[in-house]
Amino acid sequence: MNALKTGTLAIALAAGSVLAGSALASPIITASTTGPNFAVLNLGTGTTAGWQNSTTITNPGFADIASITFAGGTPFGSGVYSGSIPNENKTPFPAGVPGNSMANYLVAQANGGTVTITFNAPQTSLLLEWGSADVAAGYNVVTGGGNMIDGAMIVAAAGLPSSDSGKTNFAVDITGLDPFTSLTFSDTTAKSAFEFDIGQVPEPGSLALMAAGLAGLGWMVRRRRQKSSL
Repeated sequence: MNALKTGTLAIALAAGSVLAGSALASPIITASTTGPNFAVLNLGTGTTAGWQNSTTITNPGFADIASITFAGGTPFGSGVYSGSIPNENKTPFPAGVPGNSMANYLVAQANGGTVTITFNAPQTSLLLEWGSADVAAGYNVVTGGGNMIDGAMIVAAAGLPSSDSGKTNFAVDITGLDPFTSLTFSDTTAKSAFEFDIGQVPEPGSLALMAAGLAGLGWMVRRRRQKSSL
């Protein structure tokens, strides 16, 4: 891309819409072509482009994840991939420049392939490196806990036209989700795959410490101003 763009979109969904019996959330999505500015799950680095692993990943010790499982997808199975292969998979690293990294990443392959991530405790936010977001129905879909996010939402949040579909990687920050303990990443189309890597969401305790620190800093500034006015 010639210009780096960022954007935020509040997705307001109809109150009557339901998914698996639960009301859909109204998440706030920030999508940037510059990033990520957060840590992502380290799945290693491949020496050759293509399939690396398609078994269950248990207790990776990252982002409160308990397990990651893969299912389906043809002609190539879902799993862990590296690099880029035309018409098969394209790395989501780095954001904005598809195809230039050998870092491993997760892939839900075409024709109904899935990647399911299970967490140890309910979550309400999500950080992702999202590869080449597509806007057509059935491409790049995330569901779980009554939430649904797709590639069209990511492209819109970045302020890009639909003609950018399938061309750009994004560092994505999603908040305001209904609580979920698992997410399923899928691609039901015959010509696409959903490439991504998950980021580390700050622990609630860390956020509380940060808020307390900012509050303390604000108090110190006010005290200094009061003293200088005496």
